[in-house]
Amino acid sequence: MRLSDEQWLALARELRRAIGRAVPGWTDSDSHDPGVTVLELLAYSLSELGYRADALSPRARALAQEVARRAAALTPATAGNAGDDCGSGLRRVAYFAGQLLDVDDFQAEQTYLLDRLSRRNRLLHGAGIVDGLEVTVAADAGPAAVVIAPGLALDRHGREVFVDTACRLELPASGTTSFVEIAYRERPCGSVAAMSEPDATMGDAASTRPTRIVETFDATLASTPGADAVTVARVKRVRGRWRVDPKFEPARVR
Repeated sequence: MRLSDEQWLALARELRRAIGRAVPGWTDSDSHDPGVTVLELLAYSLSELGYRADALSPRARALAQEVARRAAALTPATAGNAGDDCGSGLRRVAYFAGQLLDVDDFQAEQTYLLDRLSRRNRLLHGAGIVDGLEVTVAADAGPAAVVIAPGLALDRHGREVFVDTACRLELPASGTTSFVEIAYRERPCGSVAAMSEPDATMGDAASTRPTRIVETFDATLASTPGADAVTVARVKRVRGRWRVDPKFEPARVR
């Protein structure tokens, strides 16, 4: 059984809620958190089982089908009602007078908007540079470096990667080729005291919670293009000097 993008997103949201209830100290603010790594590993394993189904033994195929069946059973679950019959598709909160709203409802509202935007970006525009992000090699004195100009890109998940100010990366002292990449990141900020009881295992850190999530980016140099990053240029060392490779054409949105 092949799950749609909406079903995978719903499954990921339900897993986050379930883990959050079992381990209150678990975090999922960005891709560096251990919790996100666990979910990505599970998603990768399920995806690999799906692609390799033809090569599995009968026993392994039966196990994979059982995992897929249980995963599909979780997809209808939404905030406040794990046994509803809404089916697949994007969901938004249906407000009515006197309704009691909690954190899950507000998160569902944000998730609806984010999922809708990322789906539109992914399917209508694709991934690549939208505007700007020109890369140059710094000609001033000091260590060799590349400068990424401000601009906007879309990654393969449909997320916007916005570089608001020029970014400088020092080039390595060794090597002949590097890919200049930017990747979407989220960073929590604006922590305030939490109303709930602190988690004893977390110490003082559990008594505060962030009130904002900053959508930002990471800029890196890599020897090979990354799966979740947008490659904006390739630089090569020619006669001992780094130069932007004019033969490399970065992907651009449609």
